[in-house]
Amino acid sequence: MNAPAAVTAEVVGNPLGYPEFMRTIDKVSVVQKTGNTTVYDWNWSLAVFHLQGRHAMTVYQPPPGRPNLGYRITVDSLSGDLGAGRFSLRLYPAGAKRTLAVLSIRMDMRRANYVVRQMAKATRSINRSANISLAASTLLSLRRAVEKSAGYRPGPGAGTELNKPALDLRVLLPLLARGDLVLLDMTGDRLNQISVVGRIDHEVGLVRRVMLDTEAFGSALVPGSYARVVSKQEDGTEFEWGVDLPLVGAKGRMKLTQSGSVVAVDAVQGALRGGKWRFEAQPLAKNATLVVGWTRFDLRSSTWLLQSLIEIDPYMGHGLSAATDVMLVRALRSKTRKLARRGK
Repeated sequence: MNAPAAVTAEVVGNPLGYPEFMRTIDKVSVVQKTGNTTVYDWNWSLAVFHLQGRHAMTVYQPPPGRPNLGYRITVDSLSGDLGAGRFSLRLYPAGAKRTLAVLSIRMDMRRANYVVRQMAKATRSINRSANISLAASTLLSLRRAVEKSAGYRPGPGAGTELNKPALDLRVLLPLLARGDLVLLDMTGDRLNQISVVGRIDHEVGLVRRVMLDTEAFGSALVPGSYARVVSKQEDGTEFEWGVDLPLVGAKGRMKLTQSGSVVAVDAVQGALRGGKWRFEAQPLAKNATLVVGWTRFDLRSSTWLLQSLIEIDPYMGHGLSAATDVMLVRALRSKTRKLARRGK
């Protein structure tokens, strides 16, 4: 973030100011303030959504004379529609006018309202997706607020084509031993593309078989959906997909093609029309494969509920798109493991 760590901590430590820059919070009222801990209530309404809760925030200043250790801010969910959980934000000075913000979050959203429970029926990964989207919305909203407060103005950026990301495996492999990695390529508030990287501990040929299985790969593109082949031609395979659930139902048609080691999927009709997904499986070792994806799609063209949510908070849309790509890699891993077990 292009703002000093002290400015960032000041913005975070004032929950009464959240409605000014957090688009998914309508109102905040402080219940109690004791020392460095503030207890506050929040609420947010959107159509059939109405979420509320009570949080407790504690701000830890860096030790005297050691500002390089940065700030630590924790927010515990005491009650409400987000269930039990915690935000932990670390703010490290990265120069006089820059801050490195690291957000760790774990929220259990399975006890939310009817709409969220309906979404959970579409996919068991809803809790992971909600955490990723909430984290993205929180960090990006905070960045916009603190940079504005610090007087920073990002320069204009040119549009970019959909491109495979340049990766340094020496840096990434230790991270991939812990989990999957998603990268948001942004110009200001605009999301240019999403890249996702994951490791699957099976040989590359098996992973590629799953990626070329239209029904398996197609249903993984939209978690919780079905996929049915419509036609097979020399230039690719078309399939239709759908999610048959109230409130979150959607359907469309996509085309899968292969060019060398790259599998391409393009949404040609219905929901997500115009979306592009590119994936490549590369061998890391005999029984280890690196999966790299680079994608661009607009969730506003899927369901009315997502359209309403993203129009209010585009950052939430960025996070949901990132979560979709992460869940796709997880689905590929799961389907590869099942195929491997059947082959034994």
